[in-house]
Amino acid sequence: MPKKPRYICISNAGTDKNQHINTGTEHVAEPAQSSSDDEDYDPEVDEVTLMQLILLICFLDDGITRTMSLSVKEAIVLPSSRKIILEFNKELQPIGQAAGLLSGFLGNLGADFQHFPINEDSWKTMDKALKEHAYETIKCTFRYEEDDKGTIKRVMIQRLGKIWKEERNHLFHKVYDEEESYEVNAKRNPSGIDAQQWRWFLYYRLKESTKTKFSKSVEATIYTYWGSKTTARLRDEEEKKQQRRISRGEMFIMTHRKRDSSYMNDDARVVGEAIASIESQGGTSKEISVTDSLAQVLGKEHSGRVRGLGFGPCPSEIIRNTPQSNPRVQIEEYQRKITELKEVAAEQKAEITELKAAAAEHKAAATEHKAEAAEDKAKIQIMENLVKYII
Repeated sequence: MPKKPRYICISNAGTDKNQHINTGTEHVAEPAQSSSDDEDYDPEVDEVTLMQLILLICFLDDGITRTMSLSVKEAIVLPSSRKIILEFNKELQPIGQAAGLLSGFLGNLGADFQHFPINEDSWKTMDKALKEHAYETIKCTFRYEEDDKGTIKRVMIQRLGKIWKEERNHLFHKVYDEEESYEVNAKRNPSGIDAQQWRWFLYYRLKESTKTKFSKSVEATIYTYWGSKTTARLRDEEEKKQQRRISRGEMFIMTHRKRDSSYMNDDARVVGEAIASIESQGGTSKEISVTDSLAQVLGKEHSGRVRGLGFGPCPSEIIRNTPQSNPRVQIEEYQRKITELKEVAAEQKAEITELKAAAAEHKAAATEHKAEAAEDKAKIQIMENLVKYII
């Protein structure tokens, strides 16, 4: 089947940031193709657009829960009285069939350059009111309970930003011709993109500072390979299928193998085989921890994300509060913490010793200074007495 264009041009786009977000059927777009843990693109499978997927969705119809099969095209234009029921795992990631619909819905919103202008330095500088309006649009379609810390809202807005960034980047590479001049490229603004916004965007992308930023963001990646399902959805399905907890290490192996069971590349194979060796020995926790099989192979987590879980969870929210169900893992964790505490105590003891030595030196210097001052005072007194005697 023919490939669906990644970017669907929107006609009559203006610069008004308060325009209504278009969630009509003609603008449904598949999630941005990327190698991230959010949406794992499978380049070898014939592309099936979200418009054609048939999902079994639970929704509220005037307060009554119903289940029916419908396509994303049909689901996105449900009447206001109906809301798609969205489920989350304990890490507050969307799971189930509705999560697939959410991915398409977010993809549509994030790629809407009528609502989120293309001429912004970054997602951080995007008007907060636009983000809030987009989130309210999501809540009008999906039914779910928000968490007290606002994690669900924060992650959804982050996903919108990620999609906006990727679609903007894709649009630049699709339209910009390196063999043409800036002025020629500036006149080639895509239909639906304001000419002045496009000119600003080109100038921004061609600045040396922007080029440097993008070059630094291109890192060696061990690509995942599992269609369009998020890691959270895949893990949930596997846990229900196997009736047990699936570790991060197992998820790494599962998502970094092709359908013929071979690894994506040598890096993935080395990591996967090391994880498999640890898992085969038994005794490792299936829970997320600093000592599970994935952590033992890949080391400390990077700031802001937890490997093997997909988009959303942060180390401070997940790993620190994760209970260790395996006694052996608990002991190892306690021993590690004790060792760290001993090292900290030793460093503090050394610092105290240094401070005491410095204080003693200071005291000795003060005593010496006091003695010198007394001696000087005595000399002055003698001189004063001598002057009086002479006079």
